Amino acid sequence: MNAPAGLPRFLANALDTHYVGYAPLIDRARRTVGARLSVLARELSERRPVGEVLQGLSLAWPMHVGEVLVAPLDAQFDESLLDWQAPGNAVLELPTAALGDAAMQSLVFRAQEAGTRMALRGRPDTPLPPSLLDCFEHTIIHIADDRRRTRSGQPLPPPAGITRRVPFVITGVQTVADLDDCFARGAIASVGWPLEERTAGGERPLQPGVAVLEAVRGLAAERAPVARIAPVLKRDPALVFKLLRLVNSRESSLPVQVTGVAHAVQMLGHARLARWAHLIAPSAGDEANAAPLVHAAAVRGFFLEFLAAAEWPDERRGELYLTGAFSLLDRVTGAPLASLLSLLALPEAVSEALLGRTGPYAGYLALIEALEQADPIAIRQAAEGLALPLSACNEALLRALSATSAPA
Repeated sequence: MNAPAGLPRFLANALDTHYVGYAPLIDRARRTVGARLSVLARELSERRPVGEVLQGLSLAWPMHVGEVLVAPLDAQFDESLLDWQAPGNAVLELPTAALGDAAMQSLVFRAQEAGTRMALRGRPDTPLPPSLLDCFEHTIIHIADDRRRTRSGQPLPPPAGITRRVPFVITGVQTVADLDDCFARGAIASVGWPLEERTAGGERPLQPGVAVLEAVRGLAAERAPVARIAPVLKRDPALVFKLLRLVNSRESSLPVQVTGVAHAVQMLGHARLARWAHLIAPSAGDEANAAPLVHAAAVRGFFLEFLAAAEWPDERRGELYLTGAFSLLDRVTGAPLASLLSLLALPEAVSEALLGRTGPYAGYLALIEALEQADPIAIRQAAEGLALPLSACNEALLRALSATSAPA
């Protein structure tokens, strides 16, 4: 992703001077409908005007992701905002604390007139003018600041005669139960999903998603090249798991062990791939609480693959994809990860990273987890441990978000 000629030096290197964290944007139906990008300067001296930060980020903007909330957390909000050529799916977050200033309010009005979509982050201490509120598509409320719940988390009825003027998105949710309560109180979406929560209720079958499976069936039927089929398959780690289990089973009669997705598709061929997709179609489904986990796992897989693209050969990049893609399967199924991985013949480096967080790939998992937590200290430590520049991390992340959501 080379910067266009003629850009200021800062813009050409913008992705190398800022930490970019990410969280998925999940709607009430548990669909991943977008992402939130939080942007923080690496050093205090590298804080820049907001327009420069946003233009730099646009060099690798994820266009296929749905709505992208972008939060320049320490940028200088000034007239440079009006120079930003905002992508159509971009929604800029502005903190409520900045809106008490008349100049800032004027900037918001002019940005709206210029076509910039905006969201309001946080609850204002004093009511804002209705005309100013109308500039914002959403408010983003941390669960700790939600006035329609008690300190213990119990819902409170809305004040008499009061309705929310702007739809709200919840953030900071730690459990699925809390998320359910937020949706019941009217939240239209959640920034983030409780990835670490282990759902009670026993083990669940590993279900491939309907949309990806149908796309693979169609591509196999039209005899599309492997280079088109493999990226679509990779959007569903559950489907990848089933495919690798098939090609390495005794029934497959393949002469070699297969560990890569493209290799698996190539070895099966179009006819057998289409037949397999048809046979497993009855097992496909979109279990609501599993869908965000599967999507997050796909982002992890693509991120690790893209991050290693310049450093590792194709085989190692494929292994890194599997490391990321299979890292949440225990959360998806409720089964121990060791039990799941015992069903596959995975390379040693993949198993070491997933089961013991050791070996050459463990640091890559630590890096994507730091990005998911938007933790600048952890991002720096993980990137430095891998001797990677921030630009490589940020470009790989934005590419991964696009790849997970791109049309077939």
